[in-house]
Amino acid sequence: MTVLNDTTVLPNGLSIEAARAQAARAYELDRTHVFHSWSAQADIAPMTITASQGCYVWDGDGHRLLDFSSMLVNTNIGHQHPRVVAAIAEQAAKLCTVAPQHANDARSEAARLIAERTPGALDKIFFTNGGADAVEHAVRMARLHTGRYKVLARYRSYHGGTETAINLTGDPRRWPNDHGNAGVVHFFGPFLYRS
Repeated sequence: MTVLNDTTVLPNGLSIEAARAQAARAYELDRTHVFHSWSAQADIAPMTITASQGCYVWDGDGHRLLDFSSMLVNTNIGHQHPRVVAAIAEQAAKLCTVAPQHANDARSEAARLIAERTPGALDKIFFTNGGADAVEHAVRMARLHTGRYKVLARYRSYHGGTETAINLTGDPRRWPNDHGNAGVVHFFGPFLYRS
């Protein structure tokens, strides 16, 4: 961890003093209005992130931290990558969102690029809103395609917070929401030191 001094300007243009003030306000609002998942609400003290760039994030005290988790493993090319920021701005200026039943150039081109890299006749791409949504659809499609109902899922896994996804999740915190999705069977992964 690298501690920056008060004269340093963060990548987002904030001084450390301004970042601390912003972080204090963000933390106050978070604790007042945000319900965090998988957490006992009274026991958490979430770190406030005030800036990010590349593989680093800055906390509310101006500490620069190496982001080993890529947030939720979705910033593997780094935070605020200039080409990604430019592409988002360019697309937002043209068309921010479109309902799934309509065609548009960005989604059609993305589907073509993905299909070029998939094996065999896998040339149809099903876009979803996020991971749990994708898991729900994948399980539904697999069951329809195979005619089988059981789904194997590993303990100590995470698949999302929707009905089927949370039942697939192999974490004891799912138990209050586990309504006995009859087709889910959990198994232990290999013990890598002895297997």
